[in-house]
Amino acid sequence: MTREIDILVVEPGEAPRPARVEDTLETFQQIVGGPIEAGCYLPQRVMLVCNSLGKNMGLMPNRENPADSRDFIAGTFLLCGFEGEHFASLTPAQQREFQAYFALPGAEGDCE
Repeated sequence: MTREIDILVVEPGEAPRPARVEDTLETFQQIVGGPIEAGCYLPQRVMLVCNSLGKNMGLMPNRENPADSRDFIAGTFLLCGFEGEHFASLTPAQQREFQAYFALPGAEGDCE
């Protein structure tokens, strides 16, 4: 039985939206539109997961990369929690924080 987790989905030009999804590779690939890359460990044990080929595929620029302000994330990405080597649900507090953090395209912040 596949478990479900609570995440945030961040699409280009849109505010982050909460979603409850199956915790499977296939679901994550479907959300980001291709192979996934867990790219940035954000504060409060939050993981940014994006399409590893997004730029090569010509996906629309979405947000500034929190780990490198000279770079950007291409295409839709998602935010989830992590526990060890496993993805996990975001808490309501994490959802609120990162909805504000990524509220507008180009929103600034830092990745620790």
